[in-house]
Amino acid sequence: MRKKKNKQLIVNVYNGLWLLFKDNPNKKFAESKLQKLYKKKTKKDPLPVLSSLERLLNENKIIKISKDRYCLKLGETLSEGIVVKTSKSSVFISDSNGEIIKIKKDGALFALTGDKLSLSQINISKGKKKCVIESVKFRAKDSFVGEIDYSSKTAFFVSSEKNIYFDILIPRKDFKPAFLNKILVVKVTSWNSDGKCPIGRIVKVLGPANDFKSHIKSINHKYNIGTSFNSELLDEVSSVKGFSETKNLNRLDYTKVPTFTIDPDDAKDFDDAISVKVQENKLFEVGVHIADVSHYVKEGSKIDLEASQRGNSVYLVDEVMPMIPEELSNDICSLKEGVPRNCFSVIFKFDTDLKIVSFNITKTKIISNKRFTYSEAQSILDKKDGFLFNELSIIKKLAQKLRRKRKSSGAIMFNKKEMGFKLNDQKHPVNIFVKESYFTQKIIEELMLLTNITVANFLKSKNISNAVFRVHDIPDKDKLLSLKNLAFEFNYNIDVSNKIAVRKSLNKLLEKVEGTTEQGLFEPLVIRSMAKAEYASKNIGHYGLSLNDYVHFTSPIRRYADLIIHRIINSILDKKSFSKSFEGICKHISKKEREASMAERESIKLMQIKYMEKHIGDTFNGVISGVVDHGFFVELIQNGCEGFVRASSLKGFYQIDNKRIALVNNDNKFTLGQSVDVKVIRSDSNKRLLDLELISF
Repeated sequence: MRKKKNKQLIVNVYNGLWLLFKDNPNKKFAESKLQKLYKKKTKKDPLPVLSSLERLLNENKIIKISKDRYCLKLGETLSEGIVVKTSKSSVFISDSNGEIIKIKKDGALFALTGDKLSLSQINISKGKKKCVIESVKFRAKDSFVGEIDYSSKTAFFVSSEKNIYFDILIPRKDFKPAFLNKILVVKVTSWNSDGKCPIGRIVKVLGPANDFKSHIKSINHKYNIGTSFNSELLDEVSSVKGFSETKNLNRLDYTKVPTFTIDPDDAKDFDDAISVKVQENKLFEVGVHIADVSHYVKEGSKIDLEASQRGNSVYLVDEVMPMIPEELSNDICSLKEGVPRNCFSVIFKFDTDLKIVSFNITKTKIISNKRFTYSEAQSILDKKDGFLFNELSIIKKLAQKLRRKRKSSGAIMFNKKEMGFKLNDQKHPVNIFVKESYFTQKIIEELMLLTNITVANFLKSKNISNAVFRVHDIPDKDKLLSLKNLAFEFNYNIDVSNKIAVRKSLNKLLEKVEGTTEQGLFEPLVIRSMAKAEYASKNIGHYGLSLNDYVHFTSPIRRYADLIIHRIINSILDKKSFSKSFEGICKHISKKEREASMAERESIKLMQIKYMEKHIGDTFNGVISGVVDHGFFVELIQNGCEGFVRASSLKGFYQIDNKRIALVNNDNKFTLGQSVDVKVIRSDSNKRLLDLELISF
């Protein structure tokens, strides 16, 4: 009889709850409140409510939106959502229609950037969809880098990655005291642990937390950067070494033409060289010679498959993770001084006015007569004397003309400062400096751009619509308006009426701020207002360069996209069909490019923070470079390092203004671009933080 009563009680509770949810479709109910609602009927027994909620969930009638909150399910499950951003309190999801949906972290099921989700719509509020995450269909990442926080016999793994908004429990049986004060890699073994936190186990010890090398290893792991090649692949490299350089047929012999490379001081892989000769009919011939990596790296080989996975070489401050093994990148393929090398070349002929008369895309053999650094080549141009001066002066004039032409066509011209580091024998930074800029850098930049444009136009002339294009979409309207409003505060005007006007306005702005303290403020903001350039199988043009057609061709040693373009042109020259879908590889190498960029920036940040350890207590002048609701960022004038002043350290209560350009209270205002004096109070390599204290303003 008692069992029957209990069964009937559960049925009654179930019916009551179902009616409650149906009558209140937009309301969220906490489990604790539902228990209170039925406490008289259930005599405070939690089972009837819990079992009824479980049944309603299984019947797909309600949705659990956080660890103890429920609501009625409205509509069908959306096809798919993907996490595009996370913060400390929320995740931001792009649904199947491209609409951005914000969900608080307690209902996020520990979803992270790149995760694919199943969503359900619960209501529409103020014109925006309100959704909940039903499940995580695919997790983009399940291993993380960080340290153990151990207290009260409980071990939690705390990630150093900023977008990780939760800790990971390490079960007592898996914890070892040796894990303390170490940089570790944890793998999540269970995401479903009653909503408290995921459970994981330590899979790798990267090294001591106070060891600089450990942090470099953590960057490589965080961004999934390959640091070594397996033995089978290296065996394949050994066989490639046996390729004879003298048995190549159908290559134009350019070994007698004056040829040279111009690269940074520390360059080890030389993938482009320039040749110059003056012909009897007063035509100039300029050859842009690119290492013929496709000659050695065959499609489908182990080297090729690994290169496609890596997508690109990664350049950290003092370490390079190459796309292809160094035996190839730094030796066999590299256009080293005095050594015959196979190239894929674009040979231009110019008249005396430096207008293109003709071009030829062909296979060549070259010998570089000189490996110039940027400074060496610049010195010869400045002195107007030295080895290959005539050739250098010709390409200088050519580059000047090309640059003027690009600017007049509306291409956006950046002159971003690049930071350099002087390291000691232990690879620790002992000095930070702004790298000197030389026009010889712009010479190479213009010639590579010209070559890439020419190759893109060549593909178009052959009706090649299926390739790996370098594309750049128009700027985001909202970001442009924000930039326009900020620029107005500094008495600069940005015309956003059309895309041509935008480009002209941005170039004027960049010209005006060049060499001023405002350059460090506006250049990053202009970049952020733009869409990110990426690779795509469908060509939409390149907004930033003001081009309808653009590809990457000039760096096949370090970019897989360039290698694909080489193979496509090979097939055209050999009159063979090249039928392949590039959509998947475009998405992949674009993703790897973004990861490489983040890794490079983080390695610079790490070096800066490490350098500032010896400056605790020192005072610096800086410029406010960013404002958030809990403080502002300051870029130090002396060395370009960026630190943070917390609002809690300031006198009084501060809040961010509605334009998000200043932190204000009744007495003071801290605005983007404002000069301030700050003191360094803390440098934390683990969290990549530099804490500052305001001294004067």
